Amino acid sequence: MSSIRSLALLVGVALLATLGSAVQVGDKIPSDVELHYGFPPERVNLSQRLSRKHVILMGLPGAFTPTWSSRQVPGYLAKEDELRELGVDEIIVYCVNDGAVMQAWATDQKIESTSLIKFMGDPYATLTEALEMELTHAGPKSVGLVNRCKRHALYVVDGVVQIVRVAEMEDDPAGT
Repeated sequence: MSSIRSLALLVGVALLATLGSAVQVGDKIPSDVELHYGFPPERVNLSQRLSRKHVILMGLPGAFTPTWSSRQVPGYLAKEDELRELGVDEIIVYCVNDGAVMQAWATDQKIESTSLIKFMGDPYATLTEALEMELTHAGPKSVGLVNRCKRHALYVVDGVVQIVRVAEMEDDPAGT
């Protein structure tokens, strides 16, 4: 099995379904987007961070979500060696939260500094909007999920999207 296909299977483990999405295979990550890492926040230019790297970029509706905290983050931690063997340099998990919240979640999940996984904040939803991944369905909004990101994963090589997976279904727009 090719490594890109293996990677797609590993990325797909955390996601439910793939529907049409705004960001597409072949799109370049915008050069003017910054995420926040840690606290006080280090501003990270995402385009520069992805340059010359193979990265899994995952967006979520929020930090500390039960499914991600109990199954998916531990699952990615368990698969780190396999992902490294497939050539993944980094896994960036981001939410429309600030860097302090994401740092607290990383600590809660026991993410070591040597881990492939980095938790970053998208406090102004800049990346979420640039990728057109806003969670706009009325259902999640009715329970307070406002200005959030759809649950998704992108495999990005040197700033260019290679794989897109979006977790949403008609009856589950947040992909929980």
